[in-house]
Formats: sequence, structure tokens, C-alpha cells
Amino acid sequence: MTDLTSIVLADARTDAENAVNSAHRVIVECYKTAADAQKAGANVTDLLNRLNEAGEVYSKAVLAFKKGNYNLAVSLANESQTMLENFVEEANGLKEEANRHGRWDFMVNFVGSIVGAVSVIVVSFSLWMLLKRKRVIRGRRIRVEDYSVTFLIITFIVALIVASPALSRILVYPRTEFFTELWILDENHKAENYPFNITKNNEYTIYLGIGNHLGYCAYYVVQVKFRNESQPAPTSFGPIEERVPSNLTSLFNITAFVADEEVWEISLTFSIDYTYDANLSRIEFGRLELNDVLLDLSGYVAEWNATRRGCYGFLFFELWLYNDINSQFEYHGRFVGLWLNMTVS
Repeated sequence: MTDLTSIVLADARTDAENAVNSAHRVIVECYKTAADAQKAGANVTDLLNRLNEAGEVYSKAVLAFKKGNYNLAVSLANESQTMLENFVEEANGLKEEANRHGRWDFMVNFVGSIVGAVSVIVVSFSLWMLLKRKRVIRGRRIRVEDYSVTFLIITFIVALIVASPALSRILVYPRTEFFTELWILDENHKAENYPFNITKNNEYTIYLGIGNHLGYCAYYVVQVKFRNESQPAPTSFGPIEERVPSNLTSLFNITAFVADEEVWEISLTFSIDYTYDANLSRIEFGRLELNDVLLDLSGYVAEWNATRRGCYGFLFFELWLYNDINSQFEYHGRFVGLWLNMTVS
């Protein structure tokens, strides 16, 4: 009977793993088509909203798989894929429409303005030659050469105005800085009154935000982690390729798809369940509840800090970026977090 149970459990795990992996392949495919559509100039806001919603369900599927709830993992993974039905077709349609608009815009604003500017110069030159031959205008004898500078200035200004759409494309300075912003704000959407002295099972709200300035549509994962004062922290200084994430296990992953020069933000409500061990003078954690998702903190402890007179835990968020070339996530060299003092009654 035990062997049969083990076989059934192994099959359930395999099915769940396949479902989760399949869901992620669909998400990556959809992300790439959305990124291509934005690169072509399409507005992909609605597409990315759908991707973020599907990504939220997918993250819960991954968590269910880690907890061994394989049936729930399969259900959530399938749900995330269902949410993205016809996504690729819609993204490709927007891309093609953006390409058509881009070609038309190029013909009108670039070629048209250049042709218009040349026409202004040709017409002005022809008019100048005509005026030079016609010495008498409205009964007055005029020396046209006296107005040559004024004529040239007017011609130049008009040609410049007509050519301005083309010049605006040519004279744009290339972007030289590519980076990502990551921030936390308090419940009032300010960088002021962050939660610090907290009590068990009380709820606190913060806002987590990402600003994408990478030059392309990005697929981020925010790894939610928790540590005490003695456990390793990630680094966020020095060259980005040399920065190192914390080696602690991620409690939960938050996915975020953010278009270039756009901002993504989410409200996070959390509470922490813990107990104080008076004999050992330390806090023993039970669980972290994050936006109604229960995360296991068993085994996490925070020793009493006699200097700071408290037991401190650090709730932090590491930023990871999907690398299209390697088809994997890489630490993006940024993290934000909150030091929390667990009040002891």
C-alpha cells in the first residue's frame, strides 16, 4: 500500500511539474510577442495587464507545487494558460498594425517632409530667378539683389519648418543610460511612515514599485525573502554583474511585466505570526501572510538585540530579470526591504 501511495504521489508531482513548466513556457512566449509588439511601436498596456494577471496565478501555482499541493498547482497552472488564450495572435495583430502605421508615418513624416523641404527650395529658387528678370513690380523699379539675404533667410526658415518631422527623427540623441528603479512606499504612498514596530498578526500595507528604463519590455520576478540580523543579505553596490543575491530561499515570487518607460506598482498587505520564547530571549516565527497568501516561516528565529533592545527581522524584495538569451532569470542587482521590530508583550 505504501509503494502504491508513493507511485501515485510521484505521478501527481510529475503532472504538476509538467503543468507548471508548460504554463511558464506559455507565459514566456506571450511575453516575447508582447515585447516584439512594443518594439514595433504598439501600445501593449492591455496585453501586459493580462500577462501580469496570469503571472499572479502562475506564481501561486509555483507556491502550491513547492508546498506539495499538486492538484492545486495543476489547476492554477492551467488557469494561467487559459487566461492567455489568443494572446499571441492579438500581440502579432498589434505588431502588424504598428508596422503598417510606422511605414505610413515614415512616408508622410520623413519622406514627405524631405520632399516638401526640397520643393520649398526649388520653388523659392524659381521665384527668385523670375523676380530677377522682372525689374519692375507694380510700377516700381526694384533691385532684387538688395533683398537676397532676407529671401534666403525666409526660404531657410520655411524649409526648416517643413523638414522638422524628418529632422526630429535624425537629431534625437541616443539613450545612454539603461536601468531599473525599485522602491517601497508606505500605506499613504509616501517614503515616510514605514512599518517598523509591529505586533503579531496585525496587518500592514506598503507599495512595491518598479520603473523600467531598460529600452525594452521587461519580464521581472521579485523574490520575497525574510532574514534575521545574522543571515546573509544581498548586495546592491558596485558593478551590477558583480552583485550577489541572498542565498536564502525565496518564500514567494511576484511576477511583473513592465513596458519600456512605464511603471508597475502593487499594494502589499502583510502580517507576521510569531511567538516570544522568554527562556531563549528570541522570537520564533510561524508564518508570513502576504496579500492573503500564507508563507511558511517555521525555523526562522530572531535573537534579542540588547543594544537595539528588540528582535529584528528583515522583509526584503530582490529583483530578478529574465534574460532572453539564456532563457533564465538573473539577479538584477537591486533589492528593497523593511527592518521590522517584533514587539514583545
